[in-house]
Amino acid sequence: MDTTEELNGTYFYHGESNLSPGELFDAIFLEQFCDELGIGIDSGAAILAGQPWLKTRQKPRDAQIGTSIASKYARIILRDARLPFGLRVKTPVGFTMKKTNKLAAVIARYVPWLGWIGLVNSIYQASRKIQNKYNLIARPKDRIQWTYF
Repeated sequence: MDTTEELNGTYFYHGESNLSPGELFDAIFLEQFCDELGIGIDSGAAILAGQPWLKTRQKPRDAQIGTSIASKYARIILRDARLPFGLRVKTPVGFTMKKTNKLAAVIARYVPWLGWIGLVNSIYQASRKIQNKYNLIARPKDRIQWTYF
């Protein structure tokens, strides 16, 4: 048998036999999602590096407790580097936005957001590949029509 074949209303896919349309979709989903995890690991690392897990000095009462790995190392590497021309950029701190002109703070506060964007992109790319591959293999009556937003 080839990689993908059809017999008596069931599918064969990569050594799996007698797959229903739902099981075929699951097999393709797992394969494509695992292929995408290489990209997803980058996103996970950025998200985790931006979490405030490290202990830090005493902070004001309304400040977020702890600091992140990204913040710690950005501040070590960039020391007192400031944005040019006195620019102040709004950065996310907990559930609020605070302005800063320190380059290390800007980078460290946006690292987890870049990770979330990468994760969403990985999920989107995987879903597109899953849709294309499943619809390429499945009979027309079993195909999934996905909408475009």
